[in-house]
Amino acid sequence: MDEFNSLVDAFDKIDVKYGNTGRERSNPMWAKRVAEKDQLADKMYRLVQKVPDSFPSTTYLISQSYGRQTVALQRIRYTRDPLKLDLVCYMLLNSPSNFLQTRIMYTLAEILRNCDYRQLIQCQQTLLEYFPPSNTCRSRTKSQLLEVIKPMHVESKFFNSFSGIEQFRISKLFVIRNHRLFKQFEDYRSELGKRWQLRFVYHGSSRECLRAIAENGFLEPKKLKKMTDSDLKSHNSKVLDKGYFGCGIYQGFSADYAIYYAERYKQSDEIILSAVLSGRSYSEESWRKNRPNL
Repeated sequence: MDEFNSLVDAFDKIDVKYGNTGRERSNPMWAKRVAEKDQLADKMYRLVQKVPDSFPSTTYLISQSYGRQTVALQRIRYTRDPLKLDLVCYMLLNSPSNFLQTRIMYTLAEILRNCDYRQLIQCQQTLLEYFPPSNTCRSRTKSQLLEVIKPMHVESKFFNSFSGIEQFRISKLFVIRNHRLFKQFEDYRSELGKRWQLRFVYHGSSRECLRAIAENGFLEPKKLKKMTDSDLKSHNSKVLDKGYFGCGIYQGFSADYAIYYAERYKQSDEIILSAVLSGRSYSEESWRKNRPNL
């Protein structure tokens, strides 16, 4: 521990040494200050690899010493253990040290693969609430982490949605970015005001149909009722039956049911996960009693 204490003392003395000098990127001393801290942080990383599992990471994290906090972050980064995620996320949003914020994001990048679904959501929400200055390393790292989380978020949600015991694996995953549909989605969310719930649902279909959905969105049930066979064909769509709740586009919360539908009716092994806004919602029992005109 003597070597740790020596590194911590040297780290904390850097801020004393430079004072307010070199805190801004425009100051010539900024790069020198950061380089000295980086050098010590690298030594800390090599040293934490040799400490036992009983190392008091929490005690170091909640310390008032930036040096001790950096040691703890380097230990968590090495072990890739998400157990201290709550504290790490809190520090990112509340630490006044730009250097420490950067090290926190490096730590998050290492532990993401070991995070469960709840922890991925926590990381994502923390990053969305974190606003570093634009055109900085912290800003670029934030964007990179959010891009990494997106497919991981989908993968975790997929496996947590199963309603049965059949086993599946993901062979390919595509993230759809359709700015036109996203704007329509945001406009409709504003139109609904507070009368909406965001839900993530699965839909299984043929590859051609899913490509059309990715490009144009889902067909509205009212329009679907009026479409001729030729109209449906132009949209790579086909009405299979009248539907349990009437003519419409069916989606569900279970990925395995969407897979079953795609395989049985579309001879496909592809499904799509969508974010939808539920406006008017009905339980099956109330729907049967009132028969809303959907």
